[in-house]
Amino acid sequence: MKIKLLLLVAALFVSVQSMAQYGYGYGGYGRGYGSGLAQTPNPAPKPLTSDKMADEQTKWMKKKLKLDEEQAISVETVNLDYCLRLIDYQEAFTKSHANIRPTQQELQDIRKLVDTWWTEREAKYQKILTPEQWELYLQKKKTMPYANNSTN
Repeated sequence: MKIKLLLLVAALFVSVQSMAQYGYGYGGYGRGYGSGLAQTPNPAPKPLTSDKMADEQTKWMKKKLKLDEEQAISVETVNLDYCLRLIDYQEAFTKSHANIRPTQQELQDIRKLVDTWWTEREAKYQKILTPEQWELYLQKKKTMPYANNSTN
C-alpha cells in the first residue's frame, strides 16, 4: 500500500513537471496560460518630444514658483525654444553619427553647447521671474524635469 502511494505521488510529481515544461504552468514553451506575457518584449519607449519636455518644465515652474499667467506664457516660450534646439540638435547628431561613436572631444563640445544654451535660458528666466521666485528656482531647479544639472 505504501509503495503504491509512493508511486502515485511520484507519477503525479513527474506529470506536473512535464506540464510546466510545455507551458501549462508559468513558463515552458509559451503554450500555457500566463506564459505569453512574460515572453512579449517591452515596447520601445516613445521618443521624447520637445513639446512634452517644455510642457513638463513649464508645469513644474508654475507649481513650484507660483507663476502668474503672463510669466507662465513667457516661461513656456523660453522652455519650448530651448527644448526645440536641444531635440533638433540631438536628432541631427544621432543621424550624423549613426554608425560612428562620438569622440571625447565631440562629447565635450556637446556639453559646452548645451551648457551655453542652459545659461542663456536661465538668463531669460531671471528677467521673467521676481527676485523671490528666482531665488526659489535656484534652490529647487535640480528637481526640474529634464534639468541640465552639469554646471549647477
